[in-house]
Amino acid sequence: RSPIVRKSMRAVLTLLAAAALAATAAAASGVCNAHFGPATGVADEDATAVFLTDAAKSDGAVCLDGTPGAYYFRPGLPGVNKWYIHHQGGGWCESPEDCLGRSKTNLGSSSKYPAKASLGGGYFSQDPKENPMMATWNMVFIRYCDGGSFSGSNFTTLNVDGTRLYLRGHHILQAVMADLQTRDIGKATDVVISGCSAGGLATYLHVDEWRSQLSQATKVVGLPDSGFFLDVEDPIASEQLGETTPGNYHDGLRWVFQAQNASSGVNQDCIEAHRSTGDTWMCMFAEHTAPHIKTPVFALQSKYDSWQSDHVLSTKTDAMMNALGANITSRLQANLLSNPHNGAFLDGCYHHCGRWGEILPIDGDEQSTAFLKFYYGITEQTFWNQDVTYPCDKCCI
Repeated sequence: RSPIVRKSMRAVLTLLAAAALAATAAAASGVCNAHFGPATGVADEDATAVFLTDAAKSDGAVCLDGTPGAYYFRPGLPGVNKWYIHHQGGGWCESPEDCLGRSKTNLGSSSKYPAKASLGGGYFSQDPKENPMMATWNMVFIRYCDGGSFSGSNFTTLNVDGTRLYLRGHHILQAVMADLQTRDIGKATDVVISGCSAGGLATYLHVDEWRSQLSQATKVVGLPDSGFFLDVEDPIASEQLGETTPGNYHDGLRWVFQAQNASSGVNQDCIEAHRSTGDTWMCMFAEHTAPHIKTPVFALQSKYDSWQSDHVLSTKTDAMMNALGANITSRLQANLLSNPHNGAFLDGCYHHCGRWGEILPIDGDEQSTAFLKFYYGITEQTFWNQDVTYPCDKCCI
C-alpha cells in the first residue's frame, strides 16, 4: 500500500475506533450497565466511590489522563467477612491515538465518576434468589481507566498530540489492594476475584497476586466472566502493532503489553516460564496465563463470544463461529481445565459478559448455582458445557 493510502486507512480506522469507544464509554458512564442479570424487584444499595488520591501522588496510581484511580465499595451485612471483588471491563487502548481518545472518557479518566453509584444486579445483587452465594457479601467494583487490564507499570509518559498519557494500571490495582486492608479485608474468610471482559482477563492475570495479598486462611477463588480471549491473528487482518482492526486482537494486545511495560504487572510464574524464550508478551493472554495460575478459577464463558466474533475473527459466518466455539472449548479444556481445581460454565449463547441468571440451565444448574456448587465442593462436577452448535436461539433468555 502507498503511504497516502495507509495514512487514509489509519485515519478511517481511528475514527471507527473512536466511535466504538464512545459507545463503550457511554455504556460505562454509570458503574454498571443493565446486562448483569435480570431485575428481581429487590432494591440494591448504592456503592460509595473511593478515590486513590494519596496513592496517585505517592505511587502514580493514575488513570490515562492523570486523574486518581478509584473503586466503589458497598459493605455487606454486619459481621460478614466475605468479599466479592470485581475488575471493570471495557476493552483496551491498542494504539497511541486509541489511548488519547479513551483518556477523554470514563474509561480513561476518573474526573466524572459520581460519589455514589448502583452496582446493578447479577453477581452484585443483594437478592439471594438472584445471587444465592454472595448477596450479603462486601462488594468492591474497581473502575477501569488505564486501558491495559490493570497491568501497566510504565514510569514514562506517552505523549500524543501534546497530551501526556499515563500507563499505570497495575499501580491502581496495588493501591486498591492496600486500601482494602484499611477495611479489614485481612480478616476475610472468603474472597471471590472477578471481572468482566477486559476485567475478566484481569482476573486471569491478577488472581494469584490477590491471593498473595490475603491471609493463607482466606479462601480465594477466581470468577472471570468472558475473559478467555484467544490468541489468534486472522491473516486477513494482519497489520503492524498499534493498529486496531477487526481480527487483529493478537497484535493489539501485544502492543498493550509492550507500551504499558506490563511484564511486572501480570502473572509472574508465566513471565518466568517465557523469559528464556523471549516471548513474555504471551502472558498478556488468558490462554497462555491459565496453566500458571495456582488459585482455583471458575470461568464463565460463551463459546460463541460476541466480542471475539467481531475482533478475534475478521469476518463472521456460521462455519467460522462454530470453529471459534470449538477453539475456545478445546483451549479452555487444555489450558485451564487440565488443572482439576479449576472449573467452568461454558454456554452456547451469543453474548459477551454479564448474563447472570439469563443463560438456560446446564445440567440443571444456572451460573449462580453451578458456581456455588463448585465453590463449596457440593458436587464433583467442575465443567458445565452447553454442547450446541451456532446459532442457538434457545440457549439464553
